[in-house]
Amino acid sequence: MSLSPKSKLSLLKKLDFMSDQQEAVFHFLADQVEELTITEGQTIFTKGDRGGAAYIIAKGCIQIHDNEHVFIELDKGKSFGEYALIDTDTRSASARAKADSVLLKCTQSHLRLVERKFEVKIIDTILIALQKMKKRMLVKDLLEEELTRQKIQIEEQKKELETLNATKDKFFSIIAHDLKNPFASLIGASDFLVSSSNDLSKEQMANFLNIINSSAKQGYRLLENLLEWSRMQTGIIAWQPEQVDMWDLVNEVVNLLRGSAETKQIHLEARVNEDLSAFVDPNMINTVVRNLVSNAIKFTPRGGEVIVESKQLKGSIEITIRDNGIGIKADDIAKLFRIDEQLVQNGTENETGTGLGLILCKEFIDKHKGEIYVKSEPNKGSSFIFTLPMA
Repeated sequence: MSLSPKSKLSLLKKLDFMSDQQEAVFHFLADQVEELTITEGQTIFTKGDRGGAAYIIAKGCIQIHDNEHVFIELDKGKSFGEYALIDTDTRSASARAKADSVLLKCTQSHLRLVERKFEVKIIDTILIALQKMKKRMLVKDLLEEELTRQKIQIEEQKKELETLNATKDKFFSIIAHDLKNPFASLIGASDFLVSSSNDLSKEQMANFLNIINSSAKQGYRLLENLLEWSRMQTGIIAWQPEQVDMWDLVNEVVNLLRGSAETKQIHLEARVNEDLSAFVDPNMINTVVRNLVSNAIKFTPRGGEVIVESKQLKGSIEITIRDNGIGIKADDIAKLFRIDEQLVQNGTENETGTGLGLILCKEFIDKHKGEIYVKSEPNKGSSFIFTLPMA
């Protein structure tokens, strides 16, 4: 297809930066510009190419795009590429033919010829303004990027503040309520003993002493977890991993808690491989196992069982604490390890807790780049499982 002089004149007059030029300029430029035939899918220029030319569509359709993202589709009579007409500028996007097309190509050299012949200023007066407009657009894009980045940063800070608030609320809840309870029992039982010990039988004395002992242990365990957790939050706690014999570590915890299990007539057993070792911080993992076994005892009824088992995986080990206790509802499992969720349930003999122990377990396992998760069904028991690096 060869365009007629009249068609070329009509198309050139559509160039915004030529709108004030005299008729003779357009006739002269029509003889200079190139006529290009572009086939469907053919690339006209690519992002990053040197500029120096504008194009006017005489026939067909052109897509302006960046990779596979199409910004705009232009058809007959539209122009593109003016922002890079000055040859020091590179293309900010790519152009390709969506259909077979015919284009007029007007270069900076063509415009320089017009300037010399007709003593007019085109590039210096109009195209420079286009270049400034392009720069303003780039600044606008940069500002939008910065605003988006700041928005993301604000959202992250908001989440951090929400977590900090939840942590603070949890902390004060434990101090104001959960830590107060065992001391209230201690004070009440000991006050009664002080004032009425002469009137009590041996059996009544033993009952009150048992309340005092149980309350003291409960308060101590809670305070221990609270201190560990606060040290973790402030970064004071030291992480000192070493090669640890897991059989020794688990059995030490099981022996420590055997008395609590026997009180509820619960069978507590460790079935850990004797040659199993892991590269861990022994104090942290001792705390994890102790909390999980204590919880299992708490939520298992009399006559039940709590088993600690091990499994060797590729490059890691897996420890499971399973029981045949009351289990956990599916909706509650997702809340177990979260500081911003309040999920407090008393044990089978009304033992109290805060959920802090599980949060501490997750933080310690995360510190080791391991995983901790739960499998449970109501009235069928629970399995708390965590993994640790072998070496």
